[in-house]
Amino acid sequence: EDGRNTACVSSQAGCAMGCVFCATGQMGFARQLTPDEIFEQVARFAAELKADGKRLSNVVMMGMGEPLANYNNVMEAIRRMGTDLGIGARKITVSTVGLVPNIRKLMDSDVQVRLAVSLHCANDEERTALLPANRRYGGLTELMSAVRDYTETTKRRMTFEWALIEGQNDSPEIARELGNLVKKHDVRPDMVHVNLIPLNPTGGFGGSPSGRNRVNKFAQVLESEFGISATPRVRRGIDIDAGCGQLKAKIQKHDQLQENDGEEIISADNNSAAFSSSMEAAPEVGVYEDEDDDDQQDDHIRTDENLDFLNNIEGMAAFAVDLDDEDSNFDDPELELQSELEEADRLISLVQSSFVKPEQVAVIAAETTPTTTITDDDAVREAKKRRKKLIKNLKAIDRLKERRDTGIELNDEQQNKVAMELEWRSELESVEHNLK
Repeated sequence: EDGRNTACVSSQAGCAMGCVFCATGQMGFARQLTPDEIFEQVARFAAELKADGKRLSNVVMMGMGEPLANYNNVMEAIRRMGTDLGIGARKITVSTVGLVPNIRKLMDSDVQVRLAVSLHCANDEERTALLPANRRYGGLTELMSAVRDYTETTKRRMTFEWALIEGQNDSPEIARELGNLVKKHDVRPDMVHVNLIPLNPTGGFGGSPSGRNRVNKFAQVLESEFGISATPRVRRGIDIDAGCGQLKAKIQKHDQLQENDGEEIISADNNSAAFSSSMEAAPEVGVYEDEDDDDQQDDHIRTDENLDFLNNIEGMAAFAVDLDDEDSNFDDPELELQSELEEADRLISLVQSSFVKPEQVAVIAAETTPTTTITDDDAVREAKKRRKKLIKNLKAIDRLKERRDTGIELNDEQQNKVAMELEWRSELESVEHNLK
């Protein structure tokens, strides 16, 4: 409607963060996507738009997975989006639940992307209940400290994502709690923006989206009382279960129906009751895409040369992994119109090209927070092997640092290894979390 075309891109197959209201978080983690797999999603969208005489203007890393838990691959893909597709870094938004070490790493990076933090709650007790990773990364004190340092260092405004759950986190009182949180940590109100997104319905969480009046009142309190800009956002893709991890959940459900001779396995999360209310039709409020008011000129100018890359996109591998033939003819009985079927097939092929699908996925009714364990046996073995290697490398670094402290000069190779300590510790933390 505003002339922008935005691609929502995945960084992982599944997710290990375990956010209870997110369909992807309910799935668990399978594996990291490679830089090529991340880039290919963007390149395909860009090629489709170019064929219609349009161009891809924005990218949001808000699909499956936690982008900052796949930091190196995401950064490599983002650099290629600039060099090959001419998409400036400031047209790219990276979303995170709050991996503080890598927020600080991004802060010191030369890649000037925009940062969005999935906040959703303004106190640690409620945020940890919705986003278990909150406690793991030091809670809101550490997160807000990183946000303050990020805005002061980069001079770039960042975004808080806030999924509005009817009767739970959408009252004027909660809006004031959020405003006071920003104020308490000395974050400049003009350096943050709040995206208000009514909750996307998923089978594993019983909460319902906030109504139009509550959304508007929440935004009004932030703006009038705290000077914090807030925008209701339109939810995209929920009509075909393609919003916020819904598409993968739909594929899982279809596979389970086949494997169980049509008997549907019902998934429920009793722990979500504390954040639940009666379900109702999703109101047409709110936009999912990020604010663009303060965009500066693209870091890369689009030229015929870099756009020519799109003409050759069909030469890329059609899929990142081999897929069973039976998967290519998915037919969901809920999608009756041919146009809807075609669109579902296109989206499913994009998702399937980005991950190795487990042979069998079980969705089990549980009384605990949804699992965050890796769901693929091969991925478990690879993760354990990688953890062993990382522990070995970090022990070697400790020995090198001890030698350096005693006055022994390290050679270039040894110094380079020591310089990898922060990155390897961050990766080890992510791997261990995924293996939980």
